[in-house]
Amino acid sequence: MMKKLFTPISTFVIIICSLLLESCSGGQSETTYQRKSGFIFGTQYNLTYKSNRDLGDVVMERLQQYDNSVSVYNPNSLMTQLNNGMEVEADSDLLAVIKLAKRFNKISNGAFDITVEPLSKLWRFSDEQKDDTISVEDWNKLLAKLDTIMPYVGVDKISIDGNTIRKSDQRIKLNANAIAEGYGIDLAAATLEQYGVTDYMVEIGGEIHCRGLNSRGQKWRIGIERPIEGSSFFDRKQKCIIQLTDCAVSTSGGYRQCWHVADGRKVQHTINPATGLPVTHNMESVTVVGKSTAVTDALCTTLMVAGPDHALELAEQFPNTEAYIIYLDEDGNEREGMTEGFRRLIVEGETK
Repeated sequence: MMKKLFTPISTFVIIICSLLLESCSGGQSETTYQRKSGFIFGTQYNLTYKSNRDLGDVVMERLQQYDNSVSVYNPNSLMTQLNNGMEVEADSDLLAVIKLAKRFNKISNGAFDITVEPLSKLWRFSDEQKDDTISVEDWNKLLAKLDTIMPYVGVDKISIDGNTIRKSDQRIKLNANAIAEGYGIDLAAATLEQYGVTDYMVEIGGEIHCRGLNSRGQKWRIGIERPIEGSSFFDRKQKCIIQLTDCAVSTSGGYRQCWHVADGRKVQHTINPATGLPVTHNMESVTVVGKSTAVTDALCTTLMVAGPDHALELAEQFPNTEAYIIYLDEDGNEREGMTEGFRRLIVEGETK
């Protein structure tokens, strides 16, 4: 998302694992835990992996190739070409992302939809946010435009014929950010595995895919941030630390990308495709653990649409998937809920 491939949906998963470089075997070709950091998709990435080769450039090259396919900010990407026209001949990356997004739309009963880009623009989340608070009058003006946009929302308006992706109307715009970042992380992990790496962690914008063990011979430790609106990098606090391996972890929430109406309501970046409106419930964040980062990424958005009353029940319908939600009750008190499998991953509680 380079300005950007994807505007990060979640930046509140904090890596706790050790990133120390330490030798694991002797000889002329030492196998060590290496760390590579930089920027991709408009956010920071971190690679930690055990290898006797420097694979940072190889992974970056693959991610740049992916950016050229699915970015909505890259003016030359295939996704941009599709948004500017009626059809495009897709490469394997764009085709895979569109197919996966359509599949997830079906299994989520429409809660996940990559054609909500016009709604994101309407509700001021696709462009740079201008004001933290708008008047009720301005809110009503935005609301009045909703009926003119909804006819062009829905993945049923996107068709795939071989490698050709077509839209039924020029006004349909796609943005696969809610699944594409996770898919990109899976590609980075697959690239490392192609070179024989079996111990690694890939983190991009707070989304994580890990395998094997860290440099201390332990499972990877990941901190889940407490959602506090307005908090900075320096005053973040953790709700818990989980320990796991051979898993993907994604987090999404409404306390960073949000704005307010003068009457006090908070407008979160998650949009309900059925209504065209930003969600209005009090779920502050959701964390999903699973086998694929693309799936955990998409499921986070789906559970944010579902809200605290239905999120965990929905998560339990997905095999090999665990979820953790933080929400506010009717009195504004912070509450949490989790699947039993997620509870077993917790190794440390909240830090004050």
